[in-house]
Amino acid sequence: MTQVEQEFLHRASRIQHHGLGLSVDVYSPHLLELVEALSCRDLSCGYLEIFQALDQALKAVRAHLPQTTMECHAEGLWVTQPDVWEAYPILASLRDTATQLHVLGCSWFNQECASKQMAGYSFGTYLPPLFSRLSAEVTAANASRLQIEMDAMCADTQVSPPLLLLETPPLTYFALGNLSYPEFFAVLTDNAPCGLVLDIGHVWTVYRYTGGWRRQTALEYLAEFLDAFPLSRVIQIHVAGLAVSADGSSHNRNSDFSPPDWIDAHGEPIPEVLFDMLDLVLAHPGLTNLKGMALEVDTKTISLVIEEYRR
Repeated sequence: MTQVEQEFLHRASRIQHHGLGLSVDVYSPHLLELVEALSCRDLSCGYLEIFQALDQALKAVRAHLPQTTMECHAEGLWVTQPDVWEAYPILASLRDTATQLHVLGCSWFNQECASKQMAGYSFGTYLPPLFSRLSAEVTAANASRLQIEMDAMCADTQVSPPLLLLETPPLTYFALGNLSYPEFFAVLTDNAPCGLVLDIGHVWTVYRYTGGWRRQTALEYLAEFLDAFPLSRVIQIHVAGLAVSADGSSHNRNSDFSPPDWIDAHGEPIPEVLFDMLDLVLAHPGLTNLKGMALEVDTKTISLVIEEYRR
């Protein structure tokens, strides 16, 4: 066992099992109203993973829900960018994240393995990394340094430093590079002690936009994907909605038999195929360090959250 793997297992072993929870926004839907709606229907929530918000709002949520396990979905920690430490305010973003972690009492912080900013431009969606060995190694080096910086920021607290989780990013119609998606994450985890979040809907976009659908069904593709992916690093699973882009445009130039042009859309319903894929993931013997599974429901109606959470 490598030193990197030993460090990951040491950190992961300190995280309690969370069960089934929600990855949520404070404001949309209103978090306290959502929790109350779940309670009224006798649906228990194992944990809440909360997107970054104002400190005052987070303190209010913690005060109202003092016994609830809470985690952090961070933003702005663009570890896929080679110049992240020079060209981006990453230390300021990390300090903001550390404050949120302290308020909520988190054992992990989750950051998309992607970027919304590149070369001075900002984008309205996540841009996946370049899927190459060098890119994976650069991302690993950035992730390792990020964990070290977070450890230092938490040194004066009485709790163990939270573990960095990198979430498998969605593909929005394209991917670039000479490594497969699972190979990229295998190289990444060989070089950094981070955990991973496996997003089922994001994997569907990989199947769709790398052309996997031309050769296999979604479940056949997923079975091969899981065998190549570093599943032992998966701390959390996400499930969220998919839908055609908001402008209604279609990028489908193939036959009528090709899959829909879905992209990641948290406010939309979860397609049936994702539940089938989830079954396959949960049954895989390589999933040895899973701590929690969350429906990602920011911007979703409370009634739909209740229906899908019960499912």
